[in-house]
Amino acid sequence: RRHQQNETNHNRTEQKATPSTTTIATTNNNIMSSASKKANLMVAVIGYTGGVGTCLLKAMKTISLEPVCLVRSTTMKFTSGDQKEIPVDYSLLAKHLLKEEKHGIPVIADVTASAVVQTHYKGWLEQGISVVTANKGIFASAEYPSLLKAAAVGKARLLHETTVGAGLPVLSTLAALKASSHKILKVEGILSGTLAYVLGQVASNKTSLSEAVLKAKELGYTEPDPRDDLNGMDVARKAVILARVAGMESEDAVNLEKMTIESLVPEPLRDCSVEEFLSKLSEHGDEAMKEKVTAVESSSDGARLHYAAKVDVVNQTVQVGLLECEASHPFNNAGPDNMVAITTNFYKDRPLVVQGAGAGGDVTATGVLADILQCAYQ
Repeated sequence: RRHQQNETNHNRTEQKATPSTTTIATTNNNIMSSASKKANLMVAVIGYTGGVGTCLLKAMKTISLEPVCLVRSTTMKFTSGDQKEIPVDYSLLAKHLLKEEKHGIPVIADVTASAVVQTHYKGWLEQGISVVTANKGIFASAEYPSLLKAAAVGKARLLHETTVGAGLPVLSTLAALKASSHKILKVEGILSGTLAYVLGQVASNKTSLSEAVLKAKELGYTEPDPRDDLNGMDVARKAVILARVAGMESEDAVNLEKMTIESLVPEPLRDCSVEEFLSKLSEHGDEAMKEKVTAVESSSDGARLHYAAKVDVVNQTVQVGLLECEASHPFNNAGPDNMVAITTNFYKDRPLVVQGAGAGGDVTATGVLADILQCAYQ
C-alpha cells in the first residue's frame, strides 16, 4: 500500500514455450491495439481526487483518453457542457453513460475503497456498463458469483486486476493460463509489502519483531494501526481472489470465516490501544518470533520464513500465514516486492513467477487503465 518503487520488475521464470505463451501475448496485443480504440470508451472515474485517482487521470491524459464523468465522495460532474458540480447520483450516472452508449462503450472505473460504491456494481453490470476496479472488498465476499452472473446478463466486462498486486499482471496471467489449457495446481503469493519488510528484518534474527514493526511504522509502511497489517486479513482477501480466479470451486475454501489465517498479533494485544500494542509487543511477540525464525533457518541451509498465501487448487484449500521456504524457493529472492508463484501441469518443476512493486499510485493506476482498455473488447 505504501511501498512506492521507481521500477516494477515483472520477472517470470524462463520455461519452454507452452500453450500459455500465445494466450498471454494475445492479451497484451489486445491492450495495445485497444489504445487505438480509446475514443470508443466512455469512462466515468469514481474517486478521481484520491491518490490512485489522480494518477489514473494523468495516465489517461498521456494516451489522450478523456473521462466523460468525474465522481468524488459527495459531488460529480460531467466533462461536457457546463461541467457543473452536482450531488452524487449513481442512477443519473448510469443513465448518462447508457444515453451516450451510441458513441462508445460505457465503463465505470472505481478507484475508491468504498463499500457503498460496490453495492452498485451488480446493477451497472446488468445494464451493460462495464466495471473496472481496484476496490477488492466485494471480490473476497459471497457476492462475487452474483457479479459474474450480472456481467453475463449485461454482456459487460468486470475487471479487477489491481485488487491483487497493484499493476502486476497476476490475475490476467492466471486467467490466460487457464484459458490456454493449463491446469492450475497451486498459487503462492507474498502479497503484503509491509509483512515482507517485517519478515525481512527478522530474518537471521537481525532484529526483533517489535523493532521491525516500529521501524515499518516510522517509514510509513503500515496502517495507522499496524495490527491491520499483522493480522493477515488483507492478505487473506487477496488469497480468496487468487483462489477464485485460479478455479477454486469450493465456496467453503474461500470463506474468510472458515479459512486458516495466521495472525502475527499476540492474543493479549488484539483488543488494546495502538499505543499499548506497540509498547508491549516486545514482551508478548519477540521471543515467539525468534524461536520460529531460528527453527526454520536451522532446519536446512538457506531456508527462510515468509508471510504468504497458499492456494492449493488440487486439495481445495487456502492458507494464509507463515510459510517455511527452502533455499530454492523463489520467495527467497522477493526482497520487498510482491511475488506470486504459479504452479501448473506445465510449469511444475519451476513455477511461473510474477514479481514487482505491489503498491503505489502510478503502478496501480496504469493497471486500472490497462483494464479500461480491455473493455474495448466486449
